[in-house]
Amino acid sequence: MMKRFVFLTIIFLSMSFLFAQESPEEPETVEAPETPVHQEIQETSERDYVDEQNMTVTEVEELIQSQALIHRLDFVFGIEPLLSINTHKKSSDGKFISAPSPIDIPVYIGLSIPNYTAISFQPSLRFFTSYNLVYDKMVLPAEIENRTGQTFNFLLNLPIVFKLNYKNKYSWSVLAGLAGLFRFATVPSNVKDSDAGFTGTVQSDVDYMNEWFYKNVRFLYVSAAIDWMFYYGKTKYGPELSVFFPISVFADKSVDGLKIGAGIKVEF
Repeated sequence: MMKRFVFLTIIFLSMSFLFAQESPEEPETVEAPETPVHQEIQETSERDYVDEQNMTVTEVEELIQSQALIHRLDFVFGIEPLLSINTHKKSSDGKFISAPSPIDIPVYIGLSIPNYTAISFQPSLRFFTSYNLVYDKMVLPAEIENRTGQTFNFLLNLPIVFKLNYKNKYSWSVLAGLAGLFRFATVPSNVKDSDAGFTGTVQSDVDYMNEWFYKNVRFLYVSAAIDWMFYYGKTKYGPELSVFFPISVFADKSVDGLKIGAGIKVEF
């Protein structure tokens, strides 16, 4: 009995060993190389996505280009008090006829295009309001109690920028170009258009101002500025000094309207 049991055990182990040797191994998973068929399927999926978004191929290309353009420019923001020269504060007999050289505080916005080159274009727009009066065929700055016009001023500056960058830590820039001062006078609040003015009434004074602003190219200026910008990540900030020289100085034979500014500028 014992011999039979040992014999059957040997036969069972032998069959198990043979079965294990004959069992196939699991094949290794090998990624198939991407074929033109796969690429075509992928491109088809992308086209289907574009179709789902109701976008044409041209629109997609324009979107990519516009996103790249945004990274090539900086937005500019600044606050720069402006001193406007007035040489006609007194009449020939010593009587005060207008306000001293006023200081306006415009806020301005602009763009730096492009933002990564030594030479760039930096258009900006300043806005401020002022009070004016008419005296002896001139429009002069006025104090609030003597005003016959309230003027809205838009100073559009179009300078070319020459920048010297030091290791992206700070930079110095020189700006030079042309600027246009576009002004529009209205009847001030709490003043009637029928009140007395230098030309007859307040309304006629306002009409005269709006004509005078654009005679003898009084709206055209030559602009120059320097700045010193410090870098903090992608943001740049620093002081700026500006001068706006009126072309009309030759026709009016006066430096009235010359503007000198000093303020803070931020680019981001």
